[in-house]
Amino acid sequence: MAKVWLVTGADGVMGRSIVAAAAASGAVVVAAARHPESVYDLVGAFPRQVEALGLAPEQADHAVAGILSHHRRLDVLVNTTSDRAIEDAVLSHFSRQRSGAIVRPDDDAEPWAEADAIVAAHTEAGPRPKGLQPLGSRAVRPTVDRCGRPGSTATRRSA
Repeated sequence: MAKVWLVTGADGVMGRSIVAAAAASGAVVVAAARHPESVYDLVGAFPRQVEALGLAPEQADHAVAGILSHHRRLDVLVNTTSDRAIEDAVLSHFSRQRSGAIVRPDDDAEPWAEADAIVAAHTEAGPRPKGLQPLGSRAVRPTVDRCGRPGSTATRRSA
């Protein structure tokens, strides 16, 4: 069964990179943005894996409940907006599920490299297919680690 990801700020450069990389790895991705039409091209590129979601901070609890109702699970939250409300909304679910990861990407990292590091840390996926690798991309140090591994600073494990 494919992991279900929620990516906030999916309309930004970092968010778009993460959505594309996670979908290419086989994950189901809920791409959340204030204006969901801004991610319709990602839905078109990955029609079986990417869903657009309009999300404002005050709707976090409702949005997470809708994802859980539809998919019956949520495995990874990638919070590119650093909005604590969405993190609070998923923590109780991760606690009940006894697994899950919250990832806050490094804003200073190169988006494609950061997306690759995040996907590699939270899936069993190999490297990105060559056709998705952007021109001029370069490898940077991964800033994310598997949920719960000592020394991880970018991933928070639920209680």
